[in-house]
Amino acid sequence: MMFDARERSGAALALGAVCLIGGSVAAATHLHGYPLIGGQAVRYGLATVFLLVWARIRKHTFIRPSPAQMAWVFLLAATGMAGYGVVLVYATSMTSPGNVGVALGAAPLIIVLVQSLLAQVRPSRSLMAGALAVACGSAVAQLSTGGTVQWSAQGFAWSCLALTGVCAVTLLGAPATKALGSLSAITYACALASGMLFLTAVITGSVTGTPVLRRPSGAELSALAFLALGVTTVVFLMWYGAVERLGTGRTGLFNGLIPLASLLALSVTGTATASLNQIAGAALVLIGVAFGLRVRKRDTPPPRAAPAEHVTGARPHS
Repeated sequence: MMFDARERSGAALALGAVCLIGGSVAAATHLHGYPLIGGQAVRYGLATVFLLVWARIRKHTFIRPSPAQMAWVFLLAATGMAGYGVVLVYATSMTSPGNVGVALGAAPLIIVLVQSLLAQVRPSRSLMAGALAVACGSAVAQLSTGGTVQWSAQGFAWSCLALTGVCAVTLLGAPATKALGSLSAITYACALASGMLFLTAVITGSVTGTPVLRRPSGAELSALAFLALGVTTVVFLMWYGAVERLGTGRTGLFNGLIPLASLLALSVTGTATASLNQIAGAALVLIGVAFGLRVRKRDTPPPRAAPAEHVTGARPHS
């Protein structure tokens, strides 16, 4: 099946976003010794500044969200941003980054199932088969050379929480961006996430005596800057641009490439090497994405939207 130019650009945006997200797993390994919650607050605070600068360049007009729209933004900030940033660092400190990728690779399947449940429709066979292939390929890619994956109970639990955050980015972000436009929704969510994390860091510090922030090392500063600009600012703009072009279900398939992008980033940093299992898993993931993308947008269930009375206004360009 041939794809039009809009769909091809959507696939390119999703692929680029996934590559940057994969790098976040490698970046997170450099922040294990840095104040976690305060560091993530700085990350989203910097991302908010970057987004405001970009909005100024684009001469973007922000829409004042309604209470219902703000609820979607709040949920996105709490789970897909603040929550995900914290649990990813915890997960990579309790188990290997490759093991975290096993959980993240199941995101396409979860997204398809939840999306269909909310829309009360049956997912298409092609989309479901593609999601299953992506999830299986991601797991195969993370198998050790001995054919087994070693999980710790805590690492598995935190990896599943990270999976929840990845799914929330797509499932909760779609209604917010549909109502407000991607740039407005992402900026509001980043500002909220930064505020939530700073408040949590201050409260936690007052109880435990842990510092809210400290002067970062060179590696820590580089990791925070990459997470703020690349993984937060650029990724969210690219990802929701892909959702607009491909739909929620097909864009969600690209989540299956996150573990493979993570492996590539870890290989570049010299902390991991690709195995035969990982190459086989990569091939299966690519087949699954290609198969799932055969579904036209009209055949995929629509994302759950905010109440009609709150999205009838003209949508700004972002």
